[in-house]
Amino acid sequence: SSGINAEYGESYKKTSHLFPKFQNFVSSPFNMATTPKEIQQRCCTMDGFLGTINRLQEVFSTVGNTQGMLALPQIVVIGSQSTGKTSVLESIVQKDFLPRGDGIVTRRPLVLQITQDMKAKEPFAVFNHCPNTIFRDFEQVKQEIIADTDRECGTDKGINPKPIILKINTPDLPSLTIVDLPGITKNPVGDQPPDIETQILNLLGEYVRNPNSIILAVSPGNDDLANSESLKLAREVDPDMKRTLAVISKVDLMEKTKEKREVLEGKRINVKLGIVGVINRSQAQLEDGMSIEESLNREEEYFRMNYQYLAPVMGTRFLTQRLCKILMEHVKDCLPELMDRITEQKVKQQEALDELGPDVEDKVGTLLELLFQFSTQFSENIEGKRKVVLTSGKETSGGHHLRNVFSKAIFEELDKIHLPDTIEEEIREEILSSMGATRSLFTPNIVFDNMVKTQLKRFELPVRNSIKKCAEVVTDITTSIGKQIFKRFPNLLRESHHISLCLLLEKVKVVDDFIESYLKCEQTYINSNHRLFVASRPEIERNHSDTADVVDMEEMNIPKIKAFVEEYVNIIRRQLMDVVPKAVMCFLVNEFNENLHKAHMKGLLVADKAETLMTEDAFHAERREKVLKMVKALERADEITSLIE
Repeated sequence: SSGINAEYGESYKKTSHLFPKFQNFVSSPFNMATTPKEIQQRCCTMDGFLGTINRLQEVFSTVGNTQGMLALPQIVVIGSQSTGKTSVLESIVQKDFLPRGDGIVTRRPLVLQITQDMKAKEPFAVFNHCPNTIFRDFEQVKQEIIADTDRECGTDKGINPKPIILKINTPDLPSLTIVDLPGITKNPVGDQPPDIETQILNLLGEYVRNPNSIILAVSPGNDDLANSESLKLAREVDPDMKRTLAVISKVDLMEKTKEKREVLEGKRINVKLGIVGVINRSQAQLEDGMSIEESLNREEEYFRMNYQYLAPVMGTRFLTQRLCKILMEHVKDCLPELMDRITEQKVKQQEALDELGPDVEDKVGTLLELLFQFSTQFSENIEGKRKVVLTSGKETSGGHHLRNVFSKAIFEELDKIHLPDTIEEEIREEILSSMGATRSLFTPNIVFDNMVKTQLKRFELPVRNSIKKCAEVVTDITTSIGKQIFKRFPNLLRESHHISLCLLLEKVKVVDDFIESYLKCEQTYINSNHRLFVASRPEIERNHSDTADVVDMEEMNIPKIKAFVEEYVNIIRRQLMDVVPKAVMCFLVNEFNENLHKAHMKGLLVADKAETLMTEDAFHAERREKVLKMVKALERADEITSLIE
């Protein structure tokens, strides 16, 4: 490296304006360290930060995707199939360890954790899914990646978001963590799923949308970069390209035109983290057994001979150093926010776990407790001490809601009942019917009584409807409370709803019978001596005393009888407006409340029924298991980050 800098120092200075972000990085001895001692000094700080992120990745790999929750800082590699992603990663690791082949080879995210281990005599690898097995033969590493992929994804060409975590300890490389993702493909080939492009883009999107991800976008130099799928995806999630580093692979196959040279100089693609060109081993070179070391030397020689002034900032070795520098600074910047995020999520997930409730061990005891909570909450809701969210989405107390029903359903419904427009004709017919074959000088009292009875019958339907609406309120309250308390146990919720409904129907019948008897009493005995009716008679008499133009006695009495009927019906209406709410509260609401707990105890506490009733909903149990894992992972993450000095 010192030789390169001495030989090309002048030419680099002349072109350093093309790479302002690389100037300090390349020229600093800290970043250009090549001896094991220098590398160890450079990485001692990074190992602490990166080791923390590696441990967090291992912790959260057991609980599924956490990209949106924690946004761990990481380098993610994206690119289309056959762009040279595999060759780039193998050149960085300096080992042949990744599967190769046609179609989709990488079908799961591969989290590659490189740790500089000065005590290791030679590189070795360990997988997170088999931590007790040490792989020193990297051909076996390749076979294990294939085997574990097949175990999780099957042998078809589908993909799976569960990551493979591979740790590589080596004395020769700086610490670095990279996530390799499946290559972008446009059309399904062979036995690939028809929606393979969507599957891959969704998976890649989970990683690149993470604002703390550094995007390593690999594009082949021998293709038109305007069509680069990796750069297109990077630009979608990172419009300013502030966290994107472009890697141009297969530079040796790239045309040596001004346009292509300007690509490497950063004039064509505006990426803030820079552009690095690399050279891949061809298929023929792989078959001939060209080693990675030989390939890296050939790569350096190529850039020296063809891009002299760019050579210091090109090639896989520089790319490795550049990634180390970027990741170390990025991790250091992200850790404070990440630690706050872990604390915040730990609180949220614990609250979610508390809401889901613990696993049920004492089924009978838990059943008794839930039934008591159910009846208590219903009682408190009716009394106005507690609110409940009804099926309409409105939050209110049951007592308040019932008052609204009394006001609207009972008062308004009864208030709509008026004497029909045909009432005078009906009175006339009733008078004629009551006289029989001979005409009477006076209108019989039976006319008034019969007309009142006819009008009172019209109250039956609105009263029954109002009682039904009150019952619906009670059902709404019990349903809402039941869904809240019994939501974990679908069998218990269903049985409770059935018991509540049967009890409610029983109490509704009591109210119906009472109101039916009350109306029957009113119709059986027309109390013309009612004090309110007696008090109103003088005024009615005065209003209908002018008979100068009336010759027919029947016609003279019709308006007066109508007025008397209307007054009496209004008296009964007002009585019903008072009696019906009282009857509903007494015989329906209060008796339902008093018998609710008893009915549940009688119907549910039978032999061997608790086991069935307390069987948890499968989704709820699965959800609690996931949240519990997440809580434990966050607690472990909190412990890990608390060790950072």
